[in-house]
Amino acid sequence: MSRLPSGRGGQSFVEYALIIILLAIVLLAILLILGDDLRTFINDLLQTWFPAGPVVP
Repeated sequence: MSRLPSGRGGQSFVEYALIIILLAIVLLAILLILGDDLRTFINDLLQTWFPAGPVVP
């Protein structure tokens, strides 16, 4: 079994962190662009599934 050099573990951690940061930036950009439309879609969907009926005290 080959072992990684001692400095390699930190490098792979940084690479994974950069990928996660990049994915977070892309997700944030998508939410900023589609935010209002997405909120309207989810709201309409929830009101279709759970219509507000009369509230009986």
